[in-house]
Amino acid sequence: MHRHLPDTRVETIKPKVEPKGWDQDARQHCRWGVSGKIVDHSDSHGLCYQVEHEDGTVAWYEPRELKTLERYTYTPEERAEMLARMQKCANTFYSHVTAAGCHAMIEFTGLMNEFIKVCAEAHAAGEQFPFANTHSGVTLPFQPYHLKYLAEKLNCIYGPALLASEEGRRAFIAELFGGAFELVPVDQEWRTV
Repeated sequence: MHRHLPDTRVETIKPKVEPKGWDQDARQHCRWGVSGKIVDHSDSHGLCYQVEHEDGTVAWYEPRELKTLERYTYTPEERAEMLARMQKCANTFYSHVTAAGCHAMIEFTGLMNEFIKVCAEAHAAGEQFPFANTHSGVTLPFQPYHLKYLAEKLNCIYGPALLASEEGRRAFIAELFGGAFELVPVDQEWRTV
């Protein structure tokens, strides 16, 4: 964050540790995960910025609590609305696919919901999740447990086909990982009937 950026659009990010040395009056109007613009700065508590929120209220923030919104980014409010629409789509899909009755297809809802969950975590951290994909190179904050869950869903949907053909497995791995992983024989004992 630059020293003085009047009218710069920002997003507020909740700190992991509350700042010390601030009185409650100075912090009472702080809100997290909202957009606004810088209207003033001060050195009275260390460098800090006064932000006017979208609703017209103002509050003081430390630089680490602000993230500059670039010209072509989504505001926190826009991202929250996007998440709500994404969840509505997943819910609609689920209601239709359960009526269809194909179990493997129902598993796609799990893939969608886990993606939405990770997007929500990125949103809470002030990240621009709508731009995260292979084309941009931007990544979402997937943790190992998220990826394990996704692998379980993909295994339910595609596992039997991948186990049936080494050629199919090689094609899958070459496309997904650029062939970076070596295939090794799998002990078939773990498979259930």
